[in-house]
Amino acid sequence: MSEKLRIIIADDHPIFLLGLKTMMSGLDGIEVVGTARNGAEAIEICRELKPDVALLDIVMPVADGIEAAKTIIAEEMDTRVLMLSADTTTATVETLLNLGVDGFISKNTSATEIANAVASVAGGYNYYGTDIARIIERLHSAKNVANSVFTPRELDVIQLSCQGLQYKEIADKLNIKTKTVDNIKANIFHKLGINNTVELVRYALKNGIISI
Repeated sequence: MSEKLRIIIADDHPIFLLGLKTMMSGLDGIEVVGTARNGAEAIEICRELKPDVALLDIVMPVADGIEAAKTIIAEEMDTRVLMLSADTTTATVETLLNLGVDGFISKNTSATEIANAVASVAGGYNYYGTDIARIIERLHSAKNVANSVFTPRELDVIQLSCQGLQYKEIADKLNIKTKTVDNIKANIFHKLGINNTVELVRYALKNGIISI
C-alpha cells in the first residue's frame, strides 16, 4: 500500500460528489485518484487504478452500488469496499452484509468518521457507522431468537413459504415428502399461534427471518 491511501468515490449526484471529493482530498493521508457517476464507471476505474478503497453510493444509474460492490468483490481486485449511502434500511444493510462489503456508513456521517472508516477498511477491518451498527445488532438478535425458536428445517420451510412456494414445491426443494412439509408448517403455525401464510410472512419480516 502506498504512503497515502488511494481511494475512488462513486456517486451520481455531481454536487455531492464534488463536495465529498474536495473534503476527502483535504484530509491527511488520503488521495482521491478517481471519481465515478455510476457503478459501471466505478468498476472500470477500480480495474484500471486498483485503489485501496472504493467509496460507493448505493443508488446510481447503469449499475448501482450493490452491483459494483459485488463485481469488485467477485473479481478480487484487492480494493476494499466502503458503502456511503442515505439508504440505511434494514433490508439494504442485510443485503450488504451478505454480500461481504468491508464497511457501511450513512451520508450524515462527519468528515472525521469517513476518514476513520476509510483508514479502518484499508487496514483490513470492517467499519460500520453507529446507526448501521444498531441495525446489525437488531438483525443478529432477531436471527438468534429465530434460531432458538425454530429448527433449521422449520426455518427452511418458513423462508420458502414466504417466497410464495406451495407445499409440493417446498417438498421438491428440500427433497422431503409433501406430508412432511404439511406437518412442519402446522407445527410452525402452532408455535406462533397463527393460521395462515400471510401471518407467517408478517412474523418473518418483523423478526428479521426474511427481508423485502
